[in-house]
Amino acid sequence: MPPSKLRILCFGDSLTEGYSGWGSCFTPYSTKLKEMLRMAFPDVDVEIVTDGVSGDLVTGEGSFLTRMESHFAPRNPADYKPFNWAIVLGGTNDLGSNIHPNQIFESLTQIWDMALSRKCKVLALTVPEIGSSAGGMKELLDFRRNELNQMIKTYKKPNYYTFDLHAAFPFYAMSEADRERYWDDGVHFTPAGYDRMGNKIGVTFVNMLVRERSDNDRTPTGRKRRMFKDDEKVFEEEEDPAEPISAGLDKGYIVVRRRDLD
Repeated sequence: MPPSKLRILCFGDSLTEGYSGWGSCFTPYSTKLKEMLRMAFPDVDVEIVTDGVSGDLVTGEGSFLTRMESHFAPRNPADYKPFNWAIVLGGTNDLGSNIHPNQIFESLTQIWDMALSRKCKVLALTVPEIGSSAGGMKELLDFRRNELNQMIKTYKKPNYYTFDLHAAFPFYAMSEADRERYWDDGVHFTPAGYDRMGNKIGVTFVNMLVRERSDNDRTPTGRKRRMFKDDEKVFEEEEDPAEPISAGLDKGYIVVRRRDLD
């Protein structure tokens, strides 16, 4: 089961910081994620630290590694505060800077491993597509992004998990109305888009924690304890009020009943 206190680091670049409106507005997805976790686990003290720096790189002169060190290997050991989970998203800016996927992936593994070495579980997010490139550049970026995402998804290590944000939050596969609502500039999301991102990650994260709790709560007879008092509440992704839930499900939306999770 989740511990009485759940401490999570949401770590990355502008997509973690919640950048939109050319920097006039910041709506981190961690806000929606925290709401979902508190609803799912009302008896757990949920703390989320958001560390997103717009424009930052995973590789080279970027500060990803030094920022991660500040959380997991601070200069003063007394400053270290353990995390249960680190949710990591990075690579968009590196791809845009023509950095090879192998180099980006190598840097990402160093960042993940820093958290894993501290017994912190890692949820690595794949890099979402962008809608601001054209022609041959778009084809090259798509190829390299897919190559990087495949490496992220197939990396294996204890306590390492992935969430395919690229598949869950498309650009071109969305309707024009959805792109208008959720995408800001072809790279970043609108405030509603970041809430949707947090909702999607939250559904997956809640499922992971419930499975973990379920495994730990098995009785000697193999039966599971009931997790929730109110079994009829529903976790669902942000929905267009004009769009029925069934249509949302056809687009990949996830609706999870508490009794299903039990």
